[in-house]
Amino acid sequence: MTRFFGSGARRLGLLLVAGAGFAGHAALAEGPSVLVTTAPVTQGALERSVTAYGRIAPGAGAARTLATAYAATVTAVEARPGMSVRRGQVIARIETAPATRAAYAQAVATRDETLRVLAHTRALLARHLATRTQFAQAEQAARAVLAALDALKREGADRAMATVEAPFAGIVTAISAAPGAALPAGTAIATVVRRAGLVAVVGVDPGDARRLAAGQAALVQVLGGAALRGRIDMLAGEVDPRTGLVDATVGLGGAPALVGAMVRARIDTGTVRGVIVPRDAALPAAGRDVIWQVRDGHAVRVVVRVLASARGRSIVAGRIDPALPVVVSGNYQLRPGIAVRIARPGQGG
Repeated sequence: MTRFFGSGARRLGLLLVAGAGFAGHAALAEGPSVLVTTAPVTQGALERSVTAYGRIAPGAGAARTLATAYAATVTAVEARPGMSVRRGQVIARIETAPATRAAYAQAVATRDETLRVLAHTRALLARHLATRTQFAQAEQAARAVLAALDALKREGADRAMATVEAPFAGIVTAISAAPGAALPAGTAIATVVRRAGLVAVVGVDPGDARRLAAGQAALVQVLGGAALRGRIDMLAGEVDPRTGLVDATVGLGGAPALVGAMVRARIDTGTVRGVIVPRDAALPAAGRDVIWQVRDGHAVRVVVRVLASARGRSIVAGRIDPALPVVVSGNYQLRPGIAVRIARPGQGG
């Protein structure tokens, strides 16, 4: 009886060990697997673009500095920085300096004397008491004096008071003088920027700058404002040492904007055709891009090059099998040959 139970126990132990070993081999055979979602590979085209950031600024020739043509005193300033002005709107009022008025009075007296000399020389010439050379010299002197007096009049030196007006519709970006200031001739009073001459100046990565050229279309999004359409007017030929970027100037075609506003520009650089995959399918790996495809329930690693990305999709180049789906999520957990389970719609990981 004892031998029977002993041998039975041994047989039961061997069966349990064998069963455990079989289960272990089965588990080892199945191995780990990853739950993924996939999408089909398609062919198509995407617009290639470069994104850059910058600010709204005056374009070439858009800014005009208003200055006094003669010595004057500022009596009033009627504009402020950031103010929109129409053409002819008064920005400042000035009083002609006494020395300027004296210079104008002296110019008037010189004109009168020069014209008297010219008339006298003409009379002498008629009586053959003066030469034609003398008469020509008198005429030349009269023309010079009249031109000088005319310039003083155009500058406003003949008036005790004058106004400084906006030369065009635009934005006052600087006021350089205060009421009561005595200004020498040529002193700046204000700067006005033509609204129609505003541009977006954006900094582009030097690697992307090679793809840009004048005339390319751009969509300029004013941060916190409207989206404006424009085109590249100019691309700098050097890297800005302060930013490490290449400046691109985007003309806005007179669209309204605020000087200094921050913008994001998307510049179109052409159409790219090829294999389209969801953007999330391409992962960076050791300086390259990788996608994963599924063949016979296992992960296949494919090295690719991303040619363009837009609206959640990318065009890639590489040894891609168009018949196999690409992994969209769960791809961070994959390694070559690992088993995958494809999730059904609505199934989580």
